[in-house]
Amino acid sequence: MIRAIIFDLGHTIWDILPDDGGLARAYATARATLAERLGRADLPSAEALQRAVADVLRESAPMYFMEAPSLEQPPSDAWVDQGFRRLGLELDAELVRAITPPLFATEIDRLHCADGTIEAVRNLHDAGYTLGCVTNTLADTATIRAMLRRDGIEDVMRSVVVSADEGWRKPHRSLFEKALRETCAAAHEAVFIGDSPWHDVGGAQAVGMRTVLTRQYVTRPTEGMPEPDAVISHLRELREFVERW
Repeated sequence: MIRAIIFDLGHTIWDILPDDGGLARAYATARATLAERLGRADLPSAEALQRAVADVLRESAPMYFMEAPSLEQPPSDAWVDQGFRRLGLELDAELVRAITPPLFATEIDRLHCADGTIEAVRNLHDAGYTLGCVTNTLADTATIRAMLRRDGIEDVMRSVVVSADEGWRKPHRSLFEKALRETCAAAHEAVFIGDSPWHDVGGAQAVGMRTVLTRQYVTRPTEGMPEPDAVISHLRELREFVERW
């Protein structure tokens, strides 16, 4: 019998709309904070700071964010520190950690949930299932919880596992195992649902969970990838499979 349902977030519960300038504003705020804390007016521009961090992330993407052998994920402030150092800006580690979270939190105002999605999640909770989520992201846990709270589902998520704070990214088994512990479910009693055949389906299957691939927001290539137990086009379809199992 299924007791726990654990979700991916991006492109599973919500989609992310294009940036509307929020990232630029976040870097402008960060630069202003640095100027005040350091007592300097000769800092690189906000645009230069943003571009430097973006370059580091883009160059590192094949190693850390795609189907690479290593699943280790450095803390998010490491990317900011590397980018700033390229501009000759060497900051105290505590200061870098302080200014980093808002730089990766700008998606909070760009989340879009398709009609019926939040209702489907809450209906599963109301039906007695224990819910959780595991997400690959550069945002910290506080930001992810704020996103869940914004859409009215933080209260139903018993487990919130965030790669940026775990040091590993999906499909690393430790993230799925933590979600299982926090939902008090054995692997055979849990279902994982996500949009990625590799990160979500493959990772959850490796620890013994049933898996559901969602195509609600995006359809990803499946050739040569782990095969899910079910495929859905909207989260409202999930309950039918869970009850059948």
